[in-house]
Amino acid sequence: MSTRAQNSGWVESTLSSLSIEEKVGQLFIADLIAVYSHKESPNARLAREFVHTYHVGGFVIAGGTVADIALTTNALQRESKIPLLFNGDLEGGLWFFHPYRRPRGRAPELPRFVHGGGTPFPSQMAIGATGSPRFAYEFGRITARESRAVGIHWTNSPVADVNNNPNNPIINTRSFGEDPALVATMVEAYVRGLQDSRMIGTLKHFPGHGDTEEDTHMKLPILPFDLKRLESTEFVPFRAGIEAGVKAVMTAHIALPKIDSVKRPATLSPMIITTLLRGRLKFGGIVITDGMTMQGITDHFRAGDAAVRAIEAGADAILVPSDFDEAYHGVLSAVKSGRISTERMNESVRRILAAKAWVGLDKTRFVRTENISSEVASPESEAIADSIFSASVTVLRNRNKVLPLSKNSRVHIVTVTDEPNTEIGEGLAGVLESHVGSVTLSRLSNESGSEAVQRIAKSFGRSDIVVVGVYLSVGSWKGRLGFSKQVQEFLSRIQRMRKPVVTIAFGDPYILAKVPMTDVIITPYTGNRKAEEAVGRALVGATEVRGKLPVTIPGTFKRGDGIELKAARRPNK
Repeated sequence: MSTRAQNSGWVESTLSSLSIEEKVGQLFIADLIAVYSHKESPNARLAREFVHTYHVGGFVIAGGTVADIALTTNALQRESKIPLLFNGDLEGGLWFFHPYRRPRGRAPELPRFVHGGGTPFPSQMAIGATGSPRFAYEFGRITARESRAVGIHWTNSPVADVNNNPNNPIINTRSFGEDPALVATMVEAYVRGLQDSRMIGTLKHFPGHGDTEEDTHMKLPILPFDLKRLESTEFVPFRAGIEAGVKAVMTAHIALPKIDSVKRPATLSPMIITTLLRGRLKFGGIVITDGMTMQGITDHFRAGDAAVRAIEAGADAILVPSDFDEAYHGVLSAVKSGRISTERMNESVRRILAAKAWVGLDKTRFVRTENISSEVASPESEAIADSIFSASVTVLRNRNKVLPLSKNSRVHIVTVTDEPNTEIGEGLAGVLESHVGSVTLSRLSNESGSEAVQRIAKSFGRSDIVVVGVYLSVGSWKGRLGFSKQVQEFLSRIQRMRKPVVTIAFGDPYILAKVPMTDVIITPYTGNRKAEEAVGRALVGATEVRGKLPVTIPGTFKRGDGIELKAARRPNK
C-alpha cells in the first residue's frame, strides 16, 4: 500500500471516530506559552483545558527555549486523544517568535519578541537583497529541521506579500521585496526548503497585504484593487508558492470592495477564499485565518460570529479567537443547527487530519529530546546563516571612500531606537573593537531627553568617525514607525558634522528617506546581533559587500542600488 493510501486510511478512520464536538475542536488553533511552568500553573492548566474541553487541532507557540518547547509539545501530545499540530510564527527561524495577543485574564502577556535558541536568520527583505534563491531554500530547510526537532510541524511563513508601499507599518522588511517576480522566486525556494524537511509552510497574507498603510492588528484596511491588479502583483508570489506545493495559506484582515461588494475582511469573504483562492488559484490545502484577536476583526465582529463566518467563507483553521469559548460554541451551534453543514465541517477536518498525516503524526507524535543538541543551532547552520547575513549587507553610499575604516580610527557608535534596549549595538562594537583604534558606544531612544542628546553630541570631538545605527522595526499593535522630537533633532545635527558619518538602517530601510544623507549609507534590513556583526565586518573590509536594494526608497534610492566592495585583507588590531 502506498504512503498516500495509508495516510488516507488513517484520515478517514480518525474522522469517523470523532464526535461533533471533537471535529469542531480540530478547526481551532489555540495559543501556547511554551516557557517551562509547573503542571498546576495557570498556563499549564489552560493548555490542558484547550485539549480536553475544546479538543483543539493544535497550538501556535508563542515562546520558550528549544528545551521548553520540546518538553511542552511532548507533554501535550500525551494529553490529547488526537495528535496535535504545533505551529509557530517562525519568520526569522526557530530563534524568533512573534507572540499573539492574548485575551485579558487568560494568562500572562509575553514580551513582543521572544528568542527561542535556534539559528538566527535575517528578515525576508535581507534574503531578497542577496538575490539568492539558494539562501531562501537554506533558510526554509534549516528552519524546518530545527523546528521539527523540538516538535513544531507548521510555520506561519513565508510572507508572500509584495511590499510596494513604503508606508506599510506592518509588512515592511517581512517581505522579500517590491518586485513580484523576485518575491515569487524566493517564496518558491523557501517553501521547497521547508517541505524537503517535512514542515508545513504558510503563504501569507492572502490576497496580499503589501500595499497597505494600516496595521490590521489595529484596524481594517480597505484597498481599492480590482482583479486585474491582484493578478499582476499580489497573486504572483501566491501562485508560485501554491505551484511549489505549499500546504497552507493565511488570510488577511483586509477588505477589497472591488472584489467583494460586502465590506468585510478577506478572512470572512467567500468571494476571496472560495472563489479566488480555492477556485482561481486552485489551492486545496489548509486555509488558516490570521490571528482573530486583531482589531481588523474584533472592531466589527464578536468572536463567535467571526469564527462561523470564517468557516462559511472557506477557512479551515481559526487562529487564536478573541474569546475561545464563544468562538468554539458559536461554530458548534452553527453545525448543530445546520447553518454549517456536516459536509462542510468534515471537509475542513479532513484537511487538518491530512496535514497531520503528512508530517507523520499518524505514526509518531513525540520528539526525542536527546536529538535537540545535534539538530538545533549546529555549526553548519550557523555558518550558512552568517553567510546570508553578510551577503545581505547593502552599501548605498560610500563618499570619499570612507570604507573600509582605517585601523587607527577612533569610532563613536550611537544607536538610535524607538524603544529602549540596553544590548543594542554590542555586536557592532564587538567587531569594530578588533579592527580599529578605539570604540565608544552611546544609546538614544524615544525616551531620551534633550540632555542626553547634548551630552552625546559634545563627546564627538574625541572621535574620527561617527557611526549612527538607526533601529526601527515593525511590530504588532505598534502603529506607524518614527522617532521623538529629541531623536529627530540629533539626526538633523549629524549632517552638519565636520567628520565622516556612517548611517546604518538596522531594520526598516525606508527610514533612509527621512534621515540626513551622510558619507556612508548602509542597510542590513535586520536589527539583531548577527546583523550588527555582519555590518561590522563590512565596515572594516573583512568581507565583500554585494547586497542590492530590493525596494525603492522614495526620492533617495531605487530598487537594485548597491555598491559592491571587495574584501580588504587586513590583520586584526
